Amino acid sequence: MNDKSTKLLDYVQTLDNDLSVGGFSHVFDLQTRIAEGRIQSQEELEGFILHPMMNRLVRQDGAAILAIYAAADQRDIRQIARIDRYILGHENDEAVRQRGRRLLKLAQALYPWLNLKVLDELAQKELSPVCLATAHAYVNYQLGSSRDHTVYGYMQSAVCTCIQLAARSLSIPPHDAKALAGKWTAEMERAWTAEKDSLPTDLVNIQENDSHIAS
Repeated sequence: MNDKSTKLLDYVQTLDNDLSVGGFSHVFDLQTRIAEGRIQSQEELEGFILHPMMNRLVRQDGAAILAIYAAADQRDIRQIARIDRYILGHENDEAVRQRGRRLLKLAQALYPWLNLKVLDELAQKELSPVCLATAHAYVNYQLGSSRDHTVYGYMQSAVCTCIQLAARSLSIPPHDAKALAGKWTAEMERAWTAEKDSLPTDLVNIQENDSHIAS
């Protein structure tokens, strides 16, 4: 894949390794599973990718990215805040806030013409922390990337980041790690294509009279 959504997160990863690893492997608890001995082999790693990771990427984060696009079309800042909180769940800490803010700063540096004031407003008014998935979705919305390409870019970066981390800990050769990343990125894309039309569109379907922002 070679589109703007992938290039954005690839760019971020080259500049800020902590954002890359913290933004994905921390969410999926991969480091903890490896440290506790629950993942000790390539087979166990693939089981992790197939079940908890695919479920989160496709059915939660992917669906949320679609919902953010819909809310952005309506310029509904409060709905974006609700979706952001839905993605975060109980992971509402300062580290989460910092990762999202760093992505926004890096995206603004790469694309100075982007209008990211909606997400700045969310953070400044403390409506929601603005997590990595929310920042990625909104930045790509502003870039004009398609919904599918934005989801693909997010999934690809998540898969590659987690496999790179696991490869170091599990002594998986670089060639095998690269093949695994390609295999599971393709599996994620197939799962997304098969399921996206049946995913819920009303993740946080709450309407408020003051939900729209000025242009």
